[in-house]
Amino acid sequence: MFLFLRSYRNSLIVLIAIPTSLITAFAVMWLMGFTLNLMTLLAMSLIIGILVDDAIVILENIQRHLDMGKDKETAALEGRMEIGFSAISITLVDVVVFLPILFLQVFVADMLKQFSIVVITSTLTSLLVGFTLVPWLASRIGKKEDLQPTNIINRFLLWFERQLTTFIDWYGQQLQWVLSHKLILTGIVVFLLVMTGVMMKQGIIGKEMMSTGDQGKFRLNLEYDKTTTVQENNIRTQQVENFILQQPEVATLFSNIAGPSTGIGSLGVGSANISEFTIQLKSEKERSIKTEAFMKSLREELKKQFPGINFSMAVLGLLPKQAPIKITLSGSDLALVMKTGDELKAAIEKIPGADNVQLSVKEGSPEYKVVPDKDKMQRLGLTTAYVGLNLRTAFTGNDDAILTENGTEYPVRIWLDDFDRKNFEDVQRISIVNPMNIPIQVSQFAEVRQDNSPSLLERLDRQPSVTITSESFGRPSGTLADEAIGFLKTQPLPEGVKLTWGADIKTQNESFGALGSVLLISFILIYLIMVALYDSYIYPFVALFAIPMAAIGAFLALNLSLNHLTLFAQLGLIMLMGLVTKNAILIVDFTNQLKAQGKYYKEALIIAGKERMRPILMTTLAMAIGMLPIALAQGTASEWKNGLAWVIIGGLLSSMILTVYLVPMVYYGVDRIKEKIANKKGAIK
Repeated sequence: MFLFLRSYRNSLIVLIAIPTSLITAFAVMWLMGFTLNLMTLLAMSLIIGILVDDAIVILENIQRHLDMGKDKETAALEGRMEIGFSAISITLVDVVVFLPILFLQVFVADMLKQFSIVVITSTLTSLLVGFTLVPWLASRIGKKEDLQPTNIINRFLLWFERQLTTFIDWYGQQLQWVLSHKLILTGIVVFLLVMTGVMMKQGIIGKEMMSTGDQGKFRLNLEYDKTTTVQENNIRTQQVENFILQQPEVATLFSNIAGPSTGIGSLGVGSANISEFTIQLKSEKERSIKTEAFMKSLREELKKQFPGINFSMAVLGLLPKQAPIKITLSGSDLALVMKTGDELKAAIEKIPGADNVQLSVKEGSPEYKVVPDKDKMQRLGLTTAYVGLNLRTAFTGNDDAILTENGTEYPVRIWLDDFDRKNFEDVQRISIVNPMNIPIQVSQFAEVRQDNSPSLLERLDRQPSVTITSESFGRPSGTLADEAIGFLKTQPLPEGVKLTWGADIKTQNESFGALGSVLLISFILIYLIMVALYDSYIYPFVALFAIPMAAIGAFLALNLSLNHLTLFAQLGLIMLMGLVTKNAILIVDFTNQLKAQGKYYKEALIIAGKERMRPILMTTLAMAIGMLPIALAQGTASEWKNGLAWVIIGGLLSSMILTVYLVPMVYYGVDRIKEKIANKKGAIK
């Protein structure tokens, strides 16, 4: 700001305007019961750039009037009035892009509402501050800058001013050339948009709900053979646990034997052949490897050291995650549903990044089935219910009895001794006493078979169903789901089988779809706001050409920074719509003013472009530089907001470079057409 404004006084005015505009945000947060959390603090860090923009636009115009030789009060009043419509436009444009978020009804709505309310409140306050406090301070402490090369700072400022003036003059010449060679610029813009589309089709930029961030924490599931007992599971798991704890990168390990209680496939009760580790690595300063890279190397080592165990992993991030892919198949024909489920499971397993692909309904644990002969049971005086109750008591136990001693009650469980319920023969030898008090062995009236039972039976809308789940390892979950959807398009499901998405992908699709709607609604609201302010349908449309130019830089920045299209990256795109339209508004509004003064539209465009280049450079660079700390942050879980900052930086820079040429070119084209139509009407008359 100091470089562009060339004044300590003006820089001080901007510095006063920023906290003044933020005060109301704290008041509204208090009234609505919000806290200082990740979203409200992120909103405040991002809003500073917008607040600087609003103050700079007004202050720079006041300074321009001061430099014309006007007194302070006149310069403050006329400078603010001249830029008034532009200031209102650029502020309301920032506000309306966030208004639709307040009406969202999706999973992330509450989180985004807090962000939006802080942004809207502070932005509206900045408009009030820009129309009151900034002109008042300028009328008191502002002055015409007449720098003399008396010290090194002034000499540097004068040198910078000369370079800036040279650049603006060069831009004016380039703009004049562009207005005479419109097809060349149009070709360049179309080429850049096509290349952006091609880049998106390459799949370099992945999609996911939210970047998990490197918190150094992950889950490791161990699955043994179905016949594994809890005791054997414990012994083998301890060996794996000791091996992992020997790794220098591991800080702590929490074991959950015989089950997971959370995660994929969990019913909250655990399984004898499954165990789960929650592993916390040391801080990033104490290890030289990223979490996912460590996970990959650890799994390879575990496979070598402990063959026969199925290992699956999942990063634990900022938000609790379900299985990224969760597909439920249902239909009236259970056999067809199961067959389709097996085929789809096999296809998903081939997708790079798909890990721990499982079917919810699968072959169960080995068990013994007692199949009674009803004729024999009837002759022996036994019933199915009576036999079932006796077998249940023998193997599971009966704890209805209570022993009371000295006022203390002790639960009592009655069941067969371990020695008598160990193998197949023990089941056959169990004696059941019939109503005539005659002991009868199970083998006398029933056949005992060894079999596997289904792990569970699922139904969806009263139809048999099966659920396929998959973790995402090393790739964004949205990209993984897109490939699964691509497979389903090439290999459609059989007739009679219905597919339903669930878990993270369902939430992601709902959230992305809602934010996509917000983008469209924001685009329309921006246009309507400018139509109301300028009483014209055409010139607001010209200003909207700045928005596609922002998309070019936004996606390129995501690509180069190796970030993915997440919820926050989309939030950055929404924010960009308001930010980049500002530059176009400054040019369009000043061109309208010059035309009203009698300037020819081509001359007015060149003058407006040159005069507004300084505030455009100031506001864009201030916002981009303000985003750098967020974009370059390397702290724990900083990855979730890096993409948002890179989207804004890339979009601002590309829009600034292209908008200052494209918007005047489109404006010129519109006025040229209007001029031709007017000439034709004049000729007819």
